[in-house]
Amino acid sequence: MKTKLLFILLLVLFIIPMNAMPYKKHRHQVNAKIIHSHSKSIFRSPLFFNLTADEIDDNLTITFQSALEEADITVTDKDGNVVVSEFKTSIYEGKTVSVPNSDSYPYLVEITSPRLDIEAEITSEDY
Repeated sequence: MKTKLLFILLLVLFIIPMNAMPYKKHRHQVNAKIIHSHSKSIFRSPLFFNLTADEIDDNLTITFQSALEEADITVTDKDGNVVVSEFKTSIYEGKTVSVPNSDSYPYLVEITSPRLDIEAEITSEDY
């Protein structure tokens, strides 16, 4: 009986909390800011486009919060090297783009579509 009670106590105090720990390791706080947005046509309602960025396990993940059709996405690092390029893709809310081994901040994100042109900058702040 004591063994069973000790096992339950061990399970509740150590094993369950260890499994509930987050497995994603953050190194930097990442900020995404839209620098320039240019609408190519006139619409009845204004177009808003937003994106967020997060660094998880040495990978930069860019998450789009808005939708665009037939968009070209280009991500360049601080040296001007293209690290991600997608052409004629549909951006939907929640779509992610991943940049492996993200150490070359700031990144410039350029999105070109028939409706809207957007430039955004992603910067990092060390903890």
